Amino acid sequence: MQTLLYRWLLAIALGHVALGIVLAFAVHTSLTQSYFDYLYASVAHSPPPAEFQGLLRTMVGLLGPTVASWGLLFCALLMLYRQHGHRLIKPALFAALLVWCALDSGISAYFGLSWHVYLNLSAALSLALPLLLLKPIRACR
Repeated sequence: MQTLLYRWLLAIALGHVALGIVLAFAVHTSLTQSYFDYLYASVAHSPPPAEFQGLLRTMVGLLGPTVASWGLLFCALLMLYRQHGHRLIKPALFAALLVWCALDSGISAYFGLSWHVYLNLSAALSLALPLLLLKPIRACR
């Protein structure tokens, strides 16, 4: 069971790396048009001018490397915890999840982006529950 939890968490972390990299490059393609239509419809009564749309896409694209680097850091901390059981790693990962989920979901809810809130909550639970159950191979003394 522990191996399954560990692999699940690693898969989610590596998925963040992959999706972050894809986001950085796909943001200016037609693949993301429906997402940006959702954003525009949530915060404005009419579509913004073209120059603002380009700026928004660039800003969202800049989030991609941040998401990818978060995935790499999560992988590294997860491996350290699993192998050595450093007792501060697990609370730090939970704190990072809480800061991200609470702030991102709060801001999203404020602007009426309910899809973001649901996505955040499902992502946070898919990380927090397995992480809660994960135990190190050997505990650090």
